Amino acid sequence: SLSTVKNMANTIGITTASELDSALQLFHERGMIVHLTATEVLKNVIVINIQWLIDALGKVIRDGKVHTFDENEFDNVGLKQDLEILYEEAIASRDFLEYVWKDDHKEIDFF
Repeated sequence: SLSTVKNMANTIGITTASELDSALQLFHERGMIVHLTATEVLKNVIVINIQWLIDALGKVIRDGKVHTFDENEFDNVGLKQDLEILYEEAIASRDFLEYVWKDDHKEIDFF
């Protein structure tokens, strides 16, 4: 979280918001972290494990003809309609995301 990063930055002498913003922008531009600033919520999220982000997004953004979900599994947990909406409209419900990311949920504190 941003508050954790602020505390870490303070320990090495980065004390102003502009210094921290510059450092985060530099690390983001270099591909070392993902730090998006389009919304207030995104400003508070800093991803340091980029491969984790790619893997998490890959669980949702996929070609349904090549990388299929087990429709019976989603039907059994009451998310079959959510799966259909994902395929047809590219909209993932919160319930769907929580289910497919259930193993990673502890790392997704902005949920």
